[in-house]
Amino acid sequence: MYDPHAYLHSCICQFEQRIAMLELKQCELEAENQRLKDQLQAQLKDHLDNQLKEKLNNYLADQKHTTPPNITYKIQELHVNELKGTLNIGLTSTATTEELHGMIDKLKTNQGHTAENMFFSQDSESP
Repeated sequence: MYDPHAYLHSCICQFEQRIAMLELKQCELEAENQRLKDQLQAQLKDHLDNQLKEKLNNYLADQKHTTPPNITYKIQELHVNELKGTLNIGLTSTATTEELHGMIDKLKTNQGHTAENMFFSQDSESP
């Protein structure tokens, strides 16, 4: 005898199997799609890198090679008998701010001297 409930149950089971198979196939296709996207992106990046390198090499090859002009240094002749100690040029001393202001004032008031021994020991107290 024909049982409609059994027939519907059989159809539902077949549909569920078919849905499960299609879902599995969808997952496989999505994974394959992602793999292909990654592969394409890597190939595109390599292609663009190669184009950029080629353009850069062409640009550098087209640049004219120039040599810098002669550089002449004019230095006053110094006669040095003995070298020892440290030469501080500019405001590179270890002096405190007050000591630096004092040195500047000395130079301003005594126009005859343009340089003097301005060494300060590291034992000087800092403000």
